[in-house]
Amino acid sequence: MPPEIPSANSYVLGHSSEELDRLIAQGRFFGDLTEHFLRQAGIRDGMRVLDLGCGAGDVAFLAARLVGPAGAVLGIDPSAESIAAASRRAETAGLSNVAFAVSDAAKFTTDTPVDALIGRLVLMYFPDPAAALRHLAAFVKPHGIVAFQEFDLDGVTTEPPCPLIELAVDRVRQTFVRVGAEIRMGLKLGRVIEDAGLPTPEMLLAARIERGSDAMAYRQIAEITRTLLPAMEKTGVATAEAVGIDTLASRLREEAVALKATLVSPPLIGAWTRKPGT
Repeated sequence: MPPEIPSANSYVLGHSSEELDRLIAQGRFFGDLTEHFLRQAGIRDGMRVLDLGCGAGDVAFLAARLVGPAGAVLGIDPSAESIAAASRRAETAGLSNVAFAVSDAAKFTTDTPVDALIGRLVLMYFPDPAAALRHLAAFVKPHGIVAFQEFDLDGVTTEPPCPLIELAVDRVRQTFVRVGAEIRMGLKLGRVIEDAGLPTPEMLLAARIERGSDAMAYRQIAEITRTLLPAMEKTGVATAEAVGIDTLASRLREEAVALKATLVSPPLIGAWTRKPGT
């Protein structure tokens, strides 16, 4: 019997309709960066792709566009709520080359090998991401692609420094750390992939950089803070009163505009490799 693969830590962000809406907005925010990464990794027409931790489906939809009608994408997630939302979105969009299934990474199995295994912002929640990759890579064809994109949450910065933005981001970081998520998984991807028994990957860093009153970062920071607020209070990071969630986005905007600041959102670090084969 193979060793048991540890499942992902409890997903602190939850699966409420509000959180799924936030994930969709986040998907739009980072979508072009992820599409570029998937192209660099080699996702192309006709491939069969497995998307780990698909959430509301945004990465699967990007992959479906790249593989075209001759290809197919399967997104898996342990959340029935997420899978239901992703399936509704696929049906509304008329996408026939993408499907979704409720499945834990540790229990996933298939009789049909895939050409690529992909994921975004998912390995950061696994206590042993290398074990999860080792298990799932067994379902990738020889010479197939393994490609993941993760945050380096320590890479967020402002110039000149914006104290309120930095405080808000630090509260998010501290909360993730205290619930067991890996906030620098992007920088650790190379080692994780190697520890999974796969060749040393190529890697790429990309980040959204914004300025001015229309920057999307203010809302992004405020909404992830709203989702994490119960965990912030439970873990002692901050109180709801201190956070002031209902006015947070406007206060972040006011500070950045007043300082004429440039904002660097969390860098996404992508790593991709190919499974050895004969």
